Amino acid sequence: MNEAQRQSYLRALGLTPWVARVPLPGAAPSEALDWEAETDHRPTPMADAVPASAVPRPPPKESAPAAVADAPSTTNREPASRDRDTAPAKPAAAAGGALVFTLEVHLAGDTWVAFQQEDAQAPELGRHTGALAAALLAVYRATPERPRRFYCPLAGQPTAAAEAGQALRAFIEGLAGRYGGERVLLCLDETLAEALFGTARYQGFRIGERPALVVSSLEEMLADPVRHKSASWRAMRGEGFGGAGQP
Repeated sequence: MNEAQRQSYLRALGLTPWVARVPLPGAAPSEALDWEAETDHRPTPMADAVPASAVPRPPPKESAPAAVADAPSTTNREPASRDRDTAPAKPAAAAGGALVFTLEVHLAGDTWVAFQQEDAQAPELGRHTGALAAALLAVYRATPERPRRFYCPLAGQPTAAAEAGQALRAFIEGLAGRYGGERVLLCLDETLAEALFGTARYQGFRIGERPALVVSSLEEMLADPVRHKSASWRAMRGEGFGGAGQP
């Protein structure tokens, strides 16, 4: 992710991005950017540099418990915003039966492919799940294009499973009616698949006039490929997916 895109995401989250006018003591040099061209002609606020002596120092770290001390080091890992793949998955079902999830949707050949994002609040798939999604889309001969997204809750209001399922069906049928597409493949975790469609994964069903199939989520495929990749691939090649056979 380049710096301009990162700043745009920060601004979309309600965080004010700041850029120092002069190099800060001990800091790596910042890349000079054309902010007017890369941030939709909105100027980026700038902060005056401050001397190093004025920057508050963090309190000394306390001794970590043994379980934490033995944990693998994260010194060489990328920032947390790009390391979402290793974080625990957030449950799709919230309190009161409401759902919280985001789907990234692509048209790949004649198939609409929807991926459940591991973080519903993130602007995109994570680094590892994004790479796996790209490989799967290549199997279906997808052409590069900007993905569509389906967000739940709807209109910022708590959304029950039945309402979310109906809205998602209407969303997919609307896309198919406008852009074409003969089949629907959804990569969802088991809880979300059952909540939305009331069907077991790896078994064909229909969304409107189109054959549909739910397979494992990208996170599950990465965490346990022997189980989830194998089961998903067998279902995708099987007769359950509208009798289409191999992708």
